[in-house]
Amino acid sequence: MLILCAGSLGTLSQPVEAGASAVYFPETGFWVDPEFAHFWETNGGLMVFGYPVSRVFYQDGLHRQYFERAIFEHHEDEEEPFHVLLVRMGALNTIDERRKSDGPFAPVEEPLDGTLWFPETGHTLSGIFLDYWLENGDVQSFGYPLSELLLEPGIYDGVTRFVQYFERARLEHHPDKAGTDFEILLGHLGVEYLHSRTVPQIALTQQLPTARDRDSAPVAPQPLFDRDPVTCGFNYAFWGDLANDVTNQHYLDMLVETGCDWVRMQFTWYDLEPYQGAPLVPRLPGYKRVIDRANERGLNVLVNISHAPDWALDGDPHLPANPEAFADFMGRLASQFAGQVAAWQIWNEPNLIEETHQQVSPEGYLELVRLASPAIREADPWALIVSPGLGPTGLMYDDWALDDAWYLEYLLGLNNGEIIDYFDVIALHAYGAGNSPDNYWPGNQAENPGWVEGPEFYFRRAEELRRIIEFAGLNDKPVWITETGWTLPNANPMYGYGDWMTEELQAEYLSRALEIIQTEWDWVDQVFIWHFNAAPYSGVKGPFYGFSMLDVAGRPRPVFLEIQEWREELVSGPQVDR
Repeated sequence: MLILCAGSLGTLSQPVEAGASAVYFPETGFWVDPEFAHFWETNGGLMVFGYPVSRVFYQDGLHRQYFERAIFEHHEDEEEPFHVLLVRMGALNTIDERRKSDGPFAPVEEPLDGTLWFPETGHTLSGIFLDYWLENGDVQSFGYPLSELLLEPGIYDGVTRFVQYFERARLEHHPDKAGTDFEILLGHLGVEYLHSRTVPQIALTQQLPTARDRDSAPVAPQPLFDRDPVTCGFNYAFWGDLANDVTNQHYLDMLVETGCDWVRMQFTWYDLEPYQGAPLVPRLPGYKRVIDRANERGLNVLVNISHAPDWALDGDPHLPANPEAFADFMGRLASQFAGQVAAWQIWNEPNLIEETHQQVSPEGYLELVRLASPAIREADPWALIVSPGLGPTGLMYDDWALDDAWYLEYLLGLNNGEIIDYFDVIALHAYGAGNSPDNYWPGNQAENPGWVEGPEFYFRRAEELRRIIEFAGLNDKPVWITETGWTLPNANPMYGYGDWMTEELQAEYLSRALEIIQTEWDWVDQVFIWHFNAAPYSGVKGPFYGFSMLDVAGRPRPVFLEIQEWREELVSGPQVDR
């Protein structure tokens, strides 16, 4: 399905005429600047957009102003006539519905009776809805239809009426106003979306009809709540042999310099138990040594376990591994590290075939953790147990990959939420491909050469995953982001989006992501950056070379220093020059 992005086809902004001025709306108490006011007046005014319900303020990387039925955005970097664009509210509000294979949001075949049908989205438009659409700017104002007609209760009055969703609007039929200009009205999507977001209070504070308020600058990025500093850590590659103990100590010392106090290490089951019944203790000295070194430096350790040995691959292709064998292994392993490992993470990205067996299956993962979690708790009752972060993807092939949002929702719902009994912490992965953390699909899509047309390519995908957690009634569970980061150019084509990244952009994006976590995502307790030392560990051709905070020679990249400064300011407050 083709869904146009705001950057490719928006409601066009007419060039602002000389002498155009700001407009004050006493009905709601907000000023609208000359550019937005001109757009409002020339594209339908009150009937189409309603009154302003906020100041101009910074949100998701853009200066926005909310109106009752729409959201205006300034795009100063765009050429005329795209300086003002509308957020694709209809598309944003129907992401989940449009994923379904049936119902009013599913594409339909072109009718044979001549009804207007749009191949771009696979939907029809007819009757009084078509008349209104044509008379008020059609594609330019509302975008293409995203649904057929459907019955939906009104948000404010509870009255069920026919509606139809478009990329930028929801049209509503009001039969009690038949024959008037108000028979078709736009839904209050702007107000609805505003109420669903946490916004700074100053953005909603009414203004006065004075020159001072008229000429005031847009509201800059603001903290959205008060909270303690988020804790942070890094994914860390360690040298398992004792001969490299000095090397491990060196890089752990550098990690401590960032001010972060957690480290995530990945152990592979096939290395520790290469054949069934293989003695575990003789293989652990290198692992114990690096964890001891981390503990000595005051670092808390999260250990992730995945990748089954061949002998433990069960006959059932849905299972990542034999559950009984894995539980036995985890019990023995956890007992060896009791009191030294602060948290255990059971598996990694089980929605991807590279991390599982022959088929990707939430049911299969549930069977695995059903036995493994009690075994860990018995062996080390003080350690936390963390769910697996999922690999960001929009694919739906059980022999390759399953959409991470779908997988999470399905997993949390299995057997009336059984899975949550086995975890103390819910983990998410929040990557951004090569896109800014302030971009998000479809409302603020990035304009990069690729990896832009889907929510899985954006850091703010984590907000959608959070909504799934909320809907499952799990607000009381801590949430950790166990992987996040941006890559520089690298040798792995899977991460081709690193081709347009620079060291400066990497530092800027990660710094902004940490700021978002601290000031906007009060539901995140802890974040682990991917990756600390992948470049010195595996060299230029290593798969994660570009994500590394250090270069091949072990020298800090700019992103290292940016994190260090962020952590210092977070703990002690910003430094003021005197």
